[in-house]
Amino acid sequence: MRAPCRFGCQTSDGYIRTAGAQDVVRCACCHRAQYNASRVETGRTPRSVTTVRNGIRPSQRARILMRDGRCVMCGSRELLQVGHLVPVAGGLAAGLTEAELNDDENLAAMCPECNAGLGELPPPLWITVPLLRMRLRAR
Repeated sequence: MRAPCRFGCQTSDGYIRTAGAQDVVRCACCHRAQYNASRVETGRTPRSVTTVRNGIRPSQRARILMRDGRCVMCGSRELLQVGHLVPVAGGLAAGLTEAELNDDENLAAMCPECNAGLGELPPPLWITVPLLRMRLRAR
């Protein structure tokens, strides 16, 4: 632990317990949570834009491409790839999990130009609203 137990045990011994995607440091004496440890501190690979993007399974990519069939931004059917509607870097900064970022509802078929052009910006409302309507009708 970084410091002695804040609940009065005065022990500096602790252990790490994973809860969801977060590593929690707990006191070895009273077992109370002390703080959330960073992945670097616990030796786990930190999440990055690359690791999140690599979390999309091939079967999921195929499902998204078949669902949309064309670029949701410009309508192109050439060289489609799967892109994130909420940008990965912004989503990680906002505290979204990899599962939330890689959920089918946040993924869309995009041509390389639109996917690269989207960058850190969320898609404009003129694209988002019709896309949401289309997906709601499909349910």
